[in-house]
Amino acid sequence: MKVLVVSDIHGNWPALRAVLAAEPDADQILCLGDLVNYGPQPEKCVAWAMRLDLPNHVIQGNHDRAFSLGVPSRGAPQYQPLVEAVQAATDFLLTAEMKTFLAALKPLQTFRWNEISCVACHTIYAHPLSYRITECDDPAWNRTELSRMDTDMILLGHPDLLFVMLGHPDFVFIGNTHLPMKIKFYGTLVVNPGSVGQPLDGDPRAAYAIWRDGDITFHRVAYDVEETVRAYESLDLDEHVKRQLVDGLRTGTCLTKQETTELAMGKRDLPNLISI
Repeated sequence: MKVLVVSDIHGNWPALRAVLAAEPDADQILCLGDLVNYGPQPEKCVAWAMRLDLPNHVIQGNHDRAFSLGVPSRGAPQYQPLVEAVQAATDFLLTAEMKTFLAALKPLQTFRWNEISCVACHTIYAHPLSYRITECDDPAWNRTELSRMDTDMILLGHPDLLFVMLGHPDFVFIGNTHLPMKIKFYGTLVVNPGSVGQPLDGDPRAAYAIWRDGDITFHRVAYDVEETVRAYESLDLDEHVKRQLVDGLRTGTCLTKQETTELAMGKRDLPNLISI
């Protein structure tokens, strides 16, 4: 079975269209969230996702939640001025039905592919390589205690608990960082396909992954970046903001923490963009 794994499309319809054209024979699609924000055509990306049904899976990203419910995206504070500017400029493009669809998406899903256990979520908050994930001394105790909690949501203070709670799945698929990655933690392979619509690894081509019977491969496909750039012209965006968006798409690079802080404070005019 061949599964197309995509994430962080961010309203970049030409990029998504190129990925779909490159993999027309995929049996299933797994979308790890953030269909909207930053890009100029979120409505086309959401409309595509709405046409998917089981056995395909679409996960809610932090920007999907923000758009649909009118709440903060919970990204880093230094990026909020840019996030809010683009959200305000593109909000009218989404119908009430589209927002209802985004609001109803689950932020985490579990499923099986050919008897291989999988978990999909948009983020486990931070770069997967920057924290330690270990097995619990007594995972059975943790699962027992968690099952006693009368709640629809459990907020995790450390990502180790995700693996304990879900019984150490074979695969965990995440997005959010916009950086392709796979790394194995105690039998669980953590996979990030990178970003379709806003790559941040210095390669502006759309990034995605293919899962085929338990094997993961990473892929890039070129798309018409200038088509996306032209789509920004119809939006009511400050030229400074628009320039950050366009230069980020053309270069596939991001800002340092210091640079983004200065951008948010209005102290710097910078050519690149980071999105989380």
